[in-house]
Amino acid sequence: MDKISECLPKITFQRKKHLQLVKLAGDMVEQTREEAGALGFMSRLLIMVNLPYRDPGKNTINWYRQNGNVTINVVPGFEGKRNIGIPYGSFPRLILAYLITQAIKSQDSIIYLGESFADFLKIVNVKKGGTTYKRLYKQLERTLSSSFAWTYRNKEEWSRTNIQISSKSRVWWNSETTDKKSLWKSQVKLNTDFFNEILRNAVPFDLRVLGILKNSPLGLDLYMFISWRIFNLKSPVYISWKNLKDQLGGQYVDVKVFARDCRSHIKNIQAICPNLNIQLLRGRIYIAPSTNIHNTVNCKGIK
Repeated sequence: MDKISECLPKITFQRKKHLQLVKLAGDMVEQTREEAGALGFMSRLLIMVNLPYRDPGKNTINWYRQNGNVTINVVPGFEGKRNIGIPYGSFPRLILAYLITQAIKSQDSIIYLGESFADFLKIVNVKKGGTTYKRLYKQLERTLSSSFAWTYRNKEEWSRTNIQISSKSRVWWNSETTDKKSLWKSQVKLNTDFFNEILRNAVPFDLRVLGILKNSPLGLDLYMFISWRIFNLKSPVYISWKNLKDQLGGQYVDVKVFARDCRSHIKNIQAICPNLNIQLLRGRIYIAPSTNIHNTVNCKGIK
């Protein structure tokens, strides 16, 4: 707790956010993510190159990002002539975290919503009803309708993975409330290739942290990225802000603005996990192997 108290005064944020961070840091000291029922998983592919932060526009038929030799292309689904749209913002990230977590825990490609999805929304602190659920439903529809492609290219090799998250979905939705009653018939069958990929390369994290970061897609991406890089990290790495922007920058134009926003989010993550071995340096970020970080990103033994 001493390290928690040392970190918190260094961070400038609203009192409500301050209290949330203090409470979560304390909760994570008292209970591991397993004890709290908050062990979550994300796909390595979706961490390597991410989704847009803002709506690319209803007429966009291809969203792409490139990180070194890896490129992701996201193509929206269509219903007749209607472009359903590219998934963007925090909700697709939360939806994918739920689907992947359920698949890993159940070892089943068929994911039922109902009570489990309602419980997940409570853990990540998404409130019931109103416009929030309408936006959540639209992003669920976009996420399950889109097609994803990851391409790797260098001078000697070219490879491509084409995936739809779901091969079959059926969702019963009440926009006023997402609870057991309104969702109990709903199910999503994950695409076989996607299911096999997440079984091989799942990255563990703490679902409770998502509740603090849920209003910022960049904050969510940074937490997932840190979880991925520290998972089985053997030696320190230095990553320039420019390279990090290429991977996580979404729709940022200015590297300096991106680095400024990253610093703010990373300080919040460090406040929750004070043993996280990260340093924010001029022009780059330093990440080293971390131990005893409230069992947040270190998950030995997960296949």
